[in-house]
This record gives sequence, C-alpha cells and structure tokens, in this order.
Amino acid sequence: MSAPNIRSFRSVEVSTLSHIAILLLISILAIIHLKPIIQPLVVAVLLFFLIRPPAQWLEDRYGHPLAAYGILTTGVVLLFFFVGNILYQSLQDFSTEAEVLQDEFTAKISWFSDLSVYGYSIDTSALTGLITVERINTITTDFVGTLAGFTGSAITVFIFLIFIIVEAETLPRRLEAAYPDEMDRFSSIVENAGAGINTYVITKASVAFGQAIIVAIILSYMGIPGWFMWASITFLLDFVPYVGAPLSFIPPTIISFILFEPMTALLILGALFGNQVAWGQFVEPQLAGQRLDMSPIVLLILVAFWGWAWGIMGLILGIPLAVIMKLALESDPRTRPIAMLLSLNPNSNDES
Repeated sequence: MSAPNIRSFRSVEVSTLSHIAILLLISILAIIHLKPIIQPLVVAVLLFFLIRPPAQWLEDRYGHPLAAYGILTTGVVLLFFFVGNILYQSLQDFSTEAEVLQDEFTAKISWFSDLSVYGYSIDTSALTGLITVERINTITTDFVGTLAGFTGSAITVFIFLIFIIVEAETLPRRLEAAYPDEMDRFSSIVENAGAGINTYVITKASVAFGQAIIVAIILSYMGIPGWFMWASITFLLDFVPYVGAPLSFIPPTIISFILFEPMTALLILGALFGNQVAWGQFVEPQLAGQRLDMSPIVLLILVAFWGWAWGIMGLILGIPLAVIMKLALESDPRTRPIAMLLSLNPNSNDES
C-alpha cells in the first residue's frame, strides 16, 4: 500500500510545482504587458495603506468613512500637483545652471590636473570621460521625466483608489455572506497582513521623508542648484534597498565639489552620508523592528526583476511589492514556509 501512496504524493508535488510555474509565467507576462493597468493599481494600493490609518482615525472621530477617505484622497491629489510643480521648477533651475556648472567643473578638473603630490600628478582623463554636468543633467531629466510620465496616469491611480476604498468597506460583508465558515480565517489573514503592510509602508515613507527633509535643508543652506529635486530623488530612491540612498547623494556631492573648496565639499558629503546612516541604520529599525526583514539576495533579485520590467518606477515599487507578498505569505500557515525562505531571520517569524 505504501508504494501507491508514495507515487500519489509525488504526482501531487509535480502537479503543484507545475501549477506554480504556470502561475508565475502568467504573472510575469501580465506584469510586462499590462503595465499601464497594473502599475497604477499598485500605486493605488500603496496609497490606500498610507491613508488608511488617518482615515480610520477620522472615521472613529466623526463616523463617516467615505467622507474621511474623500478628504484624505483630495489632500493627496493636491499634494501631488503641488510637489510636481515645485519639482518641475527645480529641474528647470538646475538645467539653467548646468552650462555655468560645466565651465566651473572644467576649471576645477584643470586645477586637479595641475596639482601634484610628492611629485605625482593626478590623471583626470578618466574622470572627465565618466562625469560631466551635462550627463548629470540628462540623467536627472530622464528620471524626473519618467515620474512626470507616470503622473500622467494619476487619474487611473485615483480611480483605482476610489474603488479600493469602496471595496474595503463592503467586501467583508460579502465574504461573510459567501463563506461564513471561513470568515475567521479570512479575517485573521487580512488583519495580520494589513497590519504588517501598514507598518512597512508608513515606516518606509516616514524614513524616506525624514531623510529628504534633512537633505533639502543642507543643500538649500549651501545654495546647491536644484536642491528640491535632489531631496525628492532622495525620497524616492530610499525605497530601493542598499544602493538607492547612496546613489541619491552622488550628484549633489559632485556639484558641491564644483562649487566649493574640497574641504567644504567633503563636509557636505559627510553630512549627507551621516543623514542616510542615521535614518537607515538607527531610526528605521527602531520603527519597523525585525518583522519585515528579508534576505538581501532576495531583495536584490526582486529589484533587478522589477527594474527590468518597469524601469525606474519598478525599482521604487518593487520592494514594497516584495514586502506585501512576504507578509501575505506569512499570514497563512500553509504558505508560511515560503515566507521563511525569503526572510533574513526566519526564526523570528516562525509563528505557529
């Protein structure tokens, strides 16, 4: 009797794996070819988790859930347009200064070329081929242009957001009517996943915003052109793990070396680096704890995939999507082993 059971068990495993492979293939094709629909939906879901806590507070205080969400959604729309206008103006200001900065950059490189230390001169030919103000301006323009192109689909985002808000109010009642025996399990999964996702989205947005504010103060005080644009890029790239935050302060550091003496530029670099370390290594772990940890290699693979699929917006949205996926897997005992494989410290997430 044991042999047929073993064969049956193995056949189920193969069938399950084949189903997973087919589902992954369909998901990847949908992510690539349905990008104009899926990307705004993802942003709408993240916005929903951001405004959900204050909306629940307003609902508890005044008793009108749709009115609370309506007020907050309107505020988000106005904030998007306000920040977008300032960001565009900041880009224009930097582009105007780019030609002057290029001349000063050439002069500074010439000064370094003439400098000798103990009889050795500095070869700057490779540096001038790699770094130019024009290249920095082109990269930032493409980056901001990508964001502007995405904001063109803002109407789609907010339509999705409205439907998500409505569904969040009515879906529990429909599920209870359709699956009364499974409602406790559904509620547990939604509650656990929702709490974790809220924690991640709010924590990451708060940390990124805090870093961006400090960067804006430093660069504005020092008179760095396009300071608001660099602060906005800091906010967005902080969602890209490991490499995002360091990459964000490279352009303003280069501009600092163009405009100021080397010691002043080093102080600015130290301030930007210290700001990133303080928020990333001390503040964020205190806010998020260890519940949201993920394996670094998993994060890098997911960043590479989403960057390949969606470009810059994929790099920004990929990690929130990965955390949502991991938390959803954690919330169901049947899929918790998969979440443990994605975790950096699986013992802390092993909840029976």
